[in-house]
Amino acid sequence: MGKAEFIRLHLIEKGVPVDLTKPTIFVWPKYKDLSKKPLVFQSLVKVFLMDSLLLGPLWGAFMWVFSWHKEPEHWRFYLIGFALFGILMGFITIFRIIKARKSLGENNWENWCKRNYE
Repeated sequence: MGKAEFIRLHLIEKGVPVDLTKPTIFVWPKYKDLSKKPLVFQSLVKVFLMDSLLLGPLWGAFMWVFSWHKEPEHWRFYLIGFALFGILMGFITIFRIIKARKSLGENNWENWCKRNYE
């Protein structure tokens, strides 16, 4: 077991949700360097933008393929809908990160590593 996996398990043991212990919330953490900062210690602005700009259009494309293409004249509402969905998902993730940080008692990755591993 590598150091990154040990840290991940330690965070889970401390009560951090599993998806917040990875470097990103999407599928590709398996293919990404897992030794990077867990999502719980990343910048809230970066996480919000990543969620908003990726989840909203992804959901919009999914909805277009399966439902919205039947009534294309309402495209303005669809754009507003997927933008609001992305913003909502960003805020939900930010709320979860803030809650996890409070349970850990630390906001800074370097300080947390020093306190727990040195």
